Amino acid sequence: MRKVKALAVVALISSTLLVSTPNVALADNCLPTPSLTTAPSSTSLSLGSGVTAKSWTWAPGSQAEDASLSPLGTKVSVVEGNLRSIDFGVLREGIPTVKSLKRLSEANPRALASINGDYFDFDTNIPWNAMIEAGTLTYSPAGETGVIGMAQKRVDPARGYRTTGTLTVATKKFSVTGVNQLSPGTESMVVYLPNSYRPVPPKGDATVLIKNGKIYRVYPKGAAINVRTGTVIQARGAIAKVLGRLKLTTKIKLVLANPPQYETRMAADRVKTVGTIANSVTTMTFDAVNYKTVSSNGATIFDSNFTNSQTRARTTLRIGKDDLGRQVVRNVYSSGADITAGSGELIVQANGNSATLARRFRAGDLVTVKYAYQAEAKTTFITAAGRGPRLVQNSKFVWICSLRPRTAIGWDQDGKVWFITSSRGQDAADFGYRQGGSTSDQIGHWLQSLGATDAILLDGGGSTTMVIKNPASSWQRFDIPDSGWYRDLASGYSFLTKD
Repeated sequence: MRKVKALAVVALISSTLLVSTPNVALADNCLPTPSLTTAPSSTSLSLGSGVTAKSWTWAPGSQAEDASLSPLGTKVSVVEGNLRSIDFGVLREGIPTVKSLKRLSEANPRALASINGDYFDFDTNIPWNAMIEAGTLTYSPAGETGVIGMAQKRVDPARGYRTTGTLTVATKKFSVTGVNQLSPGTESMVVYLPNSYRPVPPKGDATVLIKNGKIYRVYPKGAAINVRTGTVIQARGAIAKVLGRLKLTTKIKLVLANPPQYETRMAADRVKTVGTIANSVTTMTFDAVNYKTVSSNGATIFDSNFTNSQTRARTTLRIGKDDLGRQVVRNVYSSGADITAGSGELIVQANGNSATLARRFRAGDLVTVKYAYQAEAKTTFITAAGRGPRLVQNSKFVWICSLRPRTAIGWDQDGKVWFITSSRGQDAADFGYRQGGSTSDQIGHWLQSLGATDAILLDGGGSTTMVIKNPASSWQRFDIPDSGWYRDLASGYSFLTKD
């Protein structure tokens, strides 16, 4: 796991962003990426709420090796859903507690499919990156860390949004899926209006140009058309074949819903803790939440989410609530104390200058405790937790080329989300360290082939796990046989049914 993080850091610092080209390695030491459609074996299963689980397998030996995959064999497992009909959730127990992904998933009645989550330290079970739940920061090391999650995004109509609408041509009606989006999804019909921030949006499988309420031109194979020439419709998938056969000069009626003020989208960002404790005369800051180690000159705040004993710092504060619900300092331990927060309590562990400030508080002081996350790109997360490096950003690619089991998440602007793993696909006696799988480069290409415009890498190797809730049975392993061993994890990610 530590090696994976080192590779991730190197990738973030030294990688060059390149436009992806299918089946072409992006660096001399990256293997080519076989198309998923060439896999000799595949499966598909519907999980409900529009979620599907699919897999593609190359058997060990020449079948996998000839496809530029691990000679041990490769199974690519993908679960796809859309934020129109599902939520994205974080699975965890208390911090720092580990459990198998199957047990974490079984504990959430809304879960449909799950993958392993953040990197974590084997010795302490502490995740490497922050965690945000229901919009609240529940865990964060000191400093900035990378997260992936579901965010509330303010819609800029010029930069695209999901929508419901109809295009009526004679007696036929077609469903519009988006307006001014970065690119049309794999099964979509996106309308580009003159206010689009991209004057020439990417072409679809078929393109229709509308002028003066009529079909002005049809491009059955798609075309990149400037929005200043009229209303441009870009379609991909099955609907593109139908639109490509429309007749010129036919009158149409285009009805679009008003742009929403906000919509939920997947996002990757970096966040840090911003927190203060204040009475009438003293204010001190803290830089971490429920993180076991207290920085040498900072402070960490703990609540009941942290289930283990804390690292004793130079000064400790215990904060509770009085009968009126106000926050009050219960105890000041000037030499520090190893205590755990009870229900409704907060514990502050402080070192260095922060410890000096903490000793200015007195038992009985009424205080105000505020803390939140600050996101580098100002993302407003609903739910998020740790991630590795970006694989794909705005349809451009970052590569990591070593072969091993991989886990990643991809998404697009239309709300589609893909969980993907690559593994050996077998229950092998591999001594707690999975072998086989793929390069991250290949994972990124596969996600792009499915329609992802953005993607991030997660923990891999022995942590790589995917489970699904099979409607015909129950929770089962999907990346390898159900008999395979599980590594206990600090967190996972899941597709959830909507409340």
